[in-house]
Amino acid sequence: MSTDRDACAYLEEILREVTPDEEARKKAASHRADLGDWLKNDLGIVRMRETGSWHHGTAITRHSDVDYFVTMPGSRPSASWSALEEVRSSLARGVSSAIVRTDRPAVNLIYFDSGPSVEITPAYIRGTDDYDIPDPDGTGWIQSNPAVHLDYVNDAQKKTNSRAKSLIRLVKTWKARNSVPLSSFYLEMRVAKYALSSSPIIYDWDLRSFFKTLEGDGLREMNDPTSYGRRISTGADGVGEYVLAKLAIEQAVRSSSLALKVAQDGNPGLGVAHWRQLFKG
Repeated sequence: MSTDRDACAYLEEILREVTPDEEARKKAASHRADLGDWLKNDLGIVRMRETGSWHHGTAITRHSDVDYFVTMPGSRPSASWSALEEVRSSLARGVSSAIVRTDRPAVNLIYFDSGPSVEITPAYIRGTDDYDIPDPDGTGWIQSNPAVHLDYVNDAQKKTNSRAKSLIRLVKTWKARNSVPLSSFYLEMRVAKYALSSSPIIYDWDLRSFFKTLEGDGLREMNDPTSYGRRISTGADGVGEYVLAKLAIEQAVRSSSLALKVAQDGNPGLGVAHWRQLFKG
């Protein structure tokens, strides 16, 4: 089974477009230094740790936030809203170059210089790499361990000859360009789990297979594949977003299946047209 060369070239082109460039990385580094200095001086944070897609190597330009856990001093309050407000208020005082707002479980900063947005999550350490962070769906706390998810994605990357992260980026690009109301973290974990049992990865074939798997599973929450213990939400909020996500997945299955079929039938140009439809390219 060989992949269509035209489709492969198109998908590689997308990957070049969406991988953050050096300018974006320099802006992210500059923002990190300024934020770390301010929060250390103003709140006495213990540590500022990068997490999420930029840390995993799966970020897509203009859509992926740079995520940080900031280890807070003192005892954890009973309600997480107070920690979020403490961080939001501090950043609103100290950062004039961004819009600062709470977006549970983090404080979000949208920069005016077109650099990547930042999400700062107040965290209270429980043990090595183990934290309490605000519950996205309530006023309490949930446990989180960024290291286990980084290790899981890196394991998928290693076992797929360094192609799992690119497959994750392609799926995130589909989500972003089609405004699919699903969590990026949910999709990242789903793709990593899929990739671990699907080596070698061939982008066009595996995009179709992944979307079919997503459709066949009925868009359910997933058990954390790292066995860390938490359930991972789809991110779809309510019936309306669930229906929109389901329709988008069904369309992705149709477009990717047609792209493969027409290419196999000797029309690679039409195959690429179906990929362009899928990625709004």
